[in-house]
Amino acid sequence: MASGAAADTTTSTGAAAQVPYDLSPGKMMQDNLFVLGLIFFIFYFLLIRPQQKRLSAHKALMKSLAKGNKVLTTGGLVGVIVKFEGDDIVIVEIAPSVRVRIGRAAITDVLDEKAVAGEGANDN
Repeated sequence: MASGAAADTTTSTGAAAQVPYDLSPGKMMQDNLFVLGLIFFIFYFLLIRPQQKRLSAHKALMKSLAKGNKVLTTGGLVGVIVKFEGDDIVIVEIAPSVRVRIGRAAITDVLDEKAVAGEGANDN
């Protein structure tokens, strides 16, 4: 029996088979934690951090809104801020005497005059 067990651990040349790495449970757990940490690191720098930057930039934009700003909404409307109703609602004039109430968070960008200079080019 002892010689049969020894035969299992030897190769055809008679030398003992060597495992190239440690297969202990502790080492495997360490390797798994390393891989999970690496995946989290990649997700943080590719997904989480850029989203946090966009969110902070949007919050700064919301705080800087003022009456008379030309804005672009998430729905694609371009208009001028006429007044604010509380903290969450903005009245935007999208055409002469056409005013809409929108949520403050629906404003995606404040446009400068150069960006909307050709705005009336297609008006009939």
